[in-house]
Amino acid sequence: MKQAFIRRKAGEPQADRKVSLVDRVVDDLGTAIVQGRYPEVSHLPVEATIAAELGVSRNVLREAIKLLSAKGLVRTDRGSGMTVLPRKEWNYLDPDLLGWSLSQPALSEDLVDELNTLRELVEPQVAAMAARVASTIEVLRLFEAYEMMENAPNKFAGVEADILFHRRMFEACHNKMLLSLMQTVAVVLRSNFSLAIDVDLVATQYPDDHLLVAEAIQRRDEDGARAVMATLLEKNRNNIAQMRAMPRIKR
Repeated sequence: MKQAFIRRKAGEPQADRKVSLVDRVVDDLGTAIVQGRYPEVSHLPVEATIAAELGVSRNVLREAIKLLSAKGLVRTDRGSGMTVLPRKEWNYLDPDLLGWSLSQPALSEDLVDELNTLRELVEPQVAAMAARVASTIEVLRLFEAYEMMENAPNKFAGVEADILFHRRMFEACHNKMLLSLMQTVAVVLRSNFSLAIDVDLVATQYPDDHLLVAEAIQRRDEDGARAVMATLLEKNRNNIAQMRAMPRIKR
């Protein structure tokens, strides 16, 4: 049987040494499923086989399968083993699943468009809600994030400040359900940043639009905040279309 997983080389450093064995198995197996190495509605190999291929115990594998089940990727049935669920049942708002999917060229473009459509539906309303309920301190924190964007020493710092601005806007709504969507927004912003890197553009091109959002929220102008955020997201969609038409940098 061909090995189905990407194994790390012995001694290869990890970006985050706090990543547990369970996390690593979730990442390896989740990536394998998203890449189609195990098709929809197919059965995974038995526990002993997967555990041996990944070099972990069966207990570690079982914990990883529980997490993958929560993401809607697999189902475990007594007597029939582990089954890959249809893609329509996957939880695409899960940040890990989004990351695995966006790393696949065949999936990423359509998924980014769908995510940006979600942002266009949600974020103007988030801006309007923040204008209604944000505290004075939360408004000041928005301006602080904008200043970090404007004064970012490099494009990497700029995109992190961009993400921080949006996170603080979501936090200012005082709504836990909306805040949970911020993880999805962060993933798509980083995906847009990766595309900008590929075509050698600055990822955050509209800091002044973020300032207009913050000013509308400060004025308690719900309609204004909604409109400015909608304009910002429209520019973002147009910018992505332009970047896709540009040649990628050879590395």
